[in-house]
Amino acid sequence: MPSNRGIFYWLCVAAFSAMMFPGEAQDMSSQNEWKASWIWAQRDAYMPYNDTIEARKSFEVPDAAVSATLKITADTRYRVYINDSWVNDGPSRSWPQQYQYDRIDVSPHIHAGTNTIRIIAKYFGIGTFHQIPQEAGLLAQLEISTSKGGQIVLGTDETWEVRDAAAWLRFAPKQSVQMGPFEIYDARIAPGSFDKAVVRYPVASAPWSNLEERDCPLLTKIPRSFNEATAAHVVRRPAGQTFIFPTADWCYEDVVFSNHHTVTTGAFAVILDMGEEEGSITVDADGQTVFIDGKRAEGNQFQLIKGKHLLYVVLTEYWGHWRNDTEIRLVADKALTLANPKDGSSKAPWCYIPFAKEIGYRFADYEWALMSHDEQERVERHIRQTLRDEMSKPPEVATFADELGGRAQIVQPEETTPAPHYLFKNREPLSGVTAPVDGCESIISGESPVTVSPSPSGDVEIVYDLGEQSVGYYDFELEAEEGLVLDIFGVEYIAPDGSVQHTERYRNGMRYICVEGNNRFTSLMRRSQRYVFMTFRNQTRPAYLKKFTLIESTYPVNESGAFTCSDERLTRIWDISAHTLKLCMEDVFTDCPLYEQTLWVGDSRNEALFNYTAFGHADIAKRCIKLAALSLDRHPLVQCQVPSTWETIIPVWGFLWNIMIWDYYEFSADREFLQWVFPYAMKNLRNAANFSDGRGLFSAPFWNMFDWSGIDDNHATVTHNNMFAVGAIDAAIKIAEVLEKKEDGEWLVAYRDRLVAALNTLWQDDACMYPDSVHKNDVVSEKVSLHNAFLSLLFDIAPENKRDALAAYMVKQPEGMTPIGSPFAILYLFAAMEKMEMHEAVVTRILDAYEPMLALGATSVWETFAGAENYNGKFPTRSHTHAWSSAPLYFLNRIVLGIIPTASGGLQYDISPHLCGLSWAKGSSAGKVGPVSVAWSVDGNVLTVNAKTSEGVALRFIRNDSLSGMKILYNGAEVP
Repeated sequence: MPSNRGIFYWLCVAAFSAMMFPGEAQDMSSQNEWKASWIWAQRDAYMPYNDTIEARKSFEVPDAAVSATLKITADTRYRVYINDSWVNDGPSRSWPQQYQYDRIDVSPHIHAGTNTIRIIAKYFGIGTFHQIPQEAGLLAQLEISTSKGGQIVLGTDETWEVRDAAAWLRFAPKQSVQMGPFEIYDARIAPGSFDKAVVRYPVASAPWSNLEERDCPLLTKIPRSFNEATAAHVVRRPAGQTFIFPTADWCYEDVVFSNHHTVTTGAFAVILDMGEEEGSITVDADGQTVFIDGKRAEGNQFQLIKGKHLLYVVLTEYWGHWRNDTEIRLVADKALTLANPKDGSSKAPWCYIPFAKEIGYRFADYEWALMSHDEQERVERHIRQTLRDEMSKPPEVATFADELGGRAQIVQPEETTPAPHYLFKNREPLSGVTAPVDGCESIISGESPVTVSPSPSGDVEIVYDLGEQSVGYYDFELEAEEGLVLDIFGVEYIAPDGSVQHTERYRNGMRYICVEGNNRFTSLMRRSQRYVFMTFRNQTRPAYLKKFTLIESTYPVNESGAFTCSDERLTRIWDISAHTLKLCMEDVFTDCPLYEQTLWVGDSRNEALFNYTAFGHADIAKRCIKLAALSLDRHPLVQCQVPSTWETIIPVWGFLWNIMIWDYYEFSADREFLQWVFPYAMKNLRNAANFSDGRGLFSAPFWNMFDWSGIDDNHATVTHNNMFAVGAIDAAIKIAEVLEKKEDGEWLVAYRDRLVAALNTLWQDDACMYPDSVHKNDVVSEKVSLHNAFLSLLFDIAPENKRDALAAYMVKQPEGMTPIGSPFAILYLFAAMEKMEMHEAVVTRILDAYEPMLALGATSVWETFAGAENYNGKFPTRSHTHAWSSAPLYFLNRIVLGIIPTASGGLQYDISPHLCGLSWAKGSSAGKVGPVSVAWSVDGNVLTVNAKTSEGVALRFIRNDSLSGMKILYNGAEVP
C-alpha cells in the first residue's frame, strides 16, 4: 500500500479528476433507495485477513410474491442462499469509489409463509488483482411485492443475525498473488451461535461510495460431469512437516497491496528437539536464509546432535508480491518434536520476530519506477543494513529469550496451516501398488458411489478428466470418517508421457477436512482445469464419493458466431478459440481462468474484438473500458490490470485501451458512452505526451512489454510503445471527429506528426529496419524485431518507400530478427497482413501457429507458442487457456467468410470471401443488430455464395483478387 504521502497525493488527484474528468452521472436517488446498512460481526478491527461470516434473516411473506428483488454486495465476496437454494455469488469487481451491487430477481425462491435468507460473506483483508478491499462489510436489501398489494423491504441492519464461519480456516495462505485466500474448509469446526449484527455504516457514509448496479449479467451455474476417470494411484505419504504463515498480515495493520515493492520481512524461530538421537534435517524455506544454532549449511541440510536446537529463518527475500506468506518445510531422518523458544509450548511451537517498522517500505510499483536511482539505492541500503544487523548474531536456544524474547510473537496453532499444494506438486505415485478404488467411473453416470479404501502403502489418489478445459466451483458429496482430508487440485495439461504440468506457485485447488458421516460442499472459489486430482489423506476406513461435479461459471455467452469449412483443422482451431474466449469471460474479460482471472487491459482489447465476432456482447467490453478509464483517477497512465492493488503500468496496454474504445464504438454505435469516456481517452494521451524525451518519443521507465519474445524493451524509450501510441492517437482522432471535438482533434494530429517524425529518425539503413529501443546513453539498440515491421505498417508510420521491404518481413524474417512469441502479438501481425492484402498468408499462418496445439489434443488455445521466452519448462506453454490468443475467431470470419463490417452499429457489411484453397465454408459473425451468416461453395469455376442477416442491415458483395475469373452466384443472382 502506498505511504500516507501517496494516499494524500491520490486524494488530490482523485479530487482534481472528479472536476476535470467527471464520471457517469449518478442517479442519486439510487443512494436514497437503500434502507439497508452495511453490517458485519463484532470485531475489534475491521480489516482482518480472510474473515468469513454467515449472516441470516428469517421473515414472513403473508401471500404469494408477485416480484422479489435482492440488491446485494459485500467487501469482498458473498454467496447468498434463499430457503437453502443457492442464488448467486458476487459482487462484480469495481473500484471502491464506484462500488457495484448485484440486482437479482429472486421471485422463484420466495414462497408464502416463513422464508430465510442466508449469506456467506468473506472479507479478503489483502490486496488482489481483482479487488481493493477497504473494510469488512455486507449490504443487502430484499424488496418484495405480494399478490395482495403488500410491500416488504428487508435490509441488513442490527436485526440480522451473524456468526463466524470458522470452518473456512482464516489463516490459509493466498491462492496466488492475483487472487484471494486459498480455501481450506474444516467441517469438524462447528459453527458458533448467532449474535446480533453490528451496523458499520449507512450507505451514504460508507467507504464504498457511489453505489452502482452491476452492468453485466450474472454468471452461469452449469453442472459439468467428468468425461472419464484417467487413473487411480497410491502416492507416497508426505515426509516431514509443512507450515505456511500469513506474514504480511503481521507486518502491517492495514490492507497490504500487491505491489512488488512491499517489504515483507522478519524472522521465524522454533526449537527442534532431537531427544536422545542424532540426525539430519533439511529445511526448505523458499529461498529465505536459514540458521540452526547460529550457523548456516550448504543446501540447508544440517547434521544435528541429540538435544535441542534453534531453527531461525530470516526473511531476506524482502521484496516480491509473492512473499505475502512464508512457507517452511522440515524433513528430518529421525523423529523430532517442535517447541516454542519463548515459552516451551509444543502446541504453538513457532515464534515470529518482527523487524524495525522503519523498513516497512511500501511503494506503488509505477512510483518506484519513477523514483531516482539514488533514492532506490538509499531504500535498498536501509533494508539490507537492517537485515545484516539482525543476522550479525543469530540466536541460539540459550540466548533466544534474552535477545529476542521481548520482540517475539507466539504464533498460535490456528495462525498457521500446512501446505497441501506443496504435497500435490511433490506427489510420488508408487509403482506396482494397486489403488484400492472400486467404481471410479460410476461417479460419472451417478449410478453408485466410488469406494475408496485406505492403503497401507500411502495415500489414495484418483484422477478425472473433464474432457476439455472448464472453470467453476467444485461440488461434491462424500461419506467419510472424521478427520479424513480430501485434497483437490486441478491442472490443465498432462503430457503424453504422463508428466503432470503443475501450476507453479499458483495453488489451484483446495483442502476439505471431513466430519463424521455425510459431507456435502460447494467451494467458494472458481477454479479452472481439465484434470482434477483428488487425494485422500489421513484415512483409516473406506470412504464413499457419492458425487463430484464442476459447476461451470462464466459470462452467459450468446453463441451467435460460427465457422466451419472443408479443412477440419481450421474448424477445430475456431472452435477451441471460441471455447477459450468463453472461459475467459466473467464479469470482465480475463487473461486466463486458472492462473490469474484478471482483467489485463491489453488482453481485454483483443478479447473484446474476438467477442464481437463470436458472441456479440457489447456490455462486457464497455464495462472493461470503464474500469480501465477510472484507473486514470489514480494513476498517470491507464493501469495495466484493473481494479487492482498491483499499481503498475504497461504503456502498450493503455494505448490498446484507447484503440479498444474505437472498436467498441464501431461495434455498438454507442455515442453516449463515447462522450463519457473521451475525456479519459484524452487524459491518457495528454499524460503520455508529458513523458517525451529530447527526440519527441514517448519515454518512461515502466513495464515496457508487448510480447513474450525477447524484444530489447528493458529501457525507457521503446519503439513499439511509440508505434502503439500512434495507433491510440488514430483511434482518438476518429472519436474526436464523431464528437466534433475540433480542438482536441488538432492537438492529436500534431502529437501524431511529432511521434511519426521522431520514429522515422530511428530508421537504421544497414538493418533496413526500426531498432527495438534507445538506451540510456542515447545509443540505438542493435536488436530488431518483426513487431516493429508490422506495427509501422498497421499504423501508417513507415514512409511509402519502405513499406514493401517491411511487408516482406511478415512472410520471411532475416536471421537475427526477433520473431513473434505469443498469439497475443499475432493479432497485430495478422491485422497488418490483412491491410497489405495478404489474406491467404494469414490463413496459412493460422495453420502454422495453431496446428501444434491441435496435435497435442488442445481443447483451448495457449498463452504462448512453444519455446516462447517467458516459459522455458518441459511443457509447450504455461497457460493452456488464454483468450488473448483467440485471433482465428476474428480473421477466419473476415477472410474466409468475407464478413467485413463497414458501418458502426452493425448496419452495413461487405461480403468478400477469400477461398484460401478451400472448397466450402459457412458460418456467421455476431452483430449489434443481429448475426450475419454466409455459406459458400466452389463447383469447378462457379462460386455460390448465400448471405443473410437481420432486417435493416445492408449487405454488399465485393469481388476480390482471389475470385478472379470465377462465375459468382450471390444469393441466387450472378455477380457482374
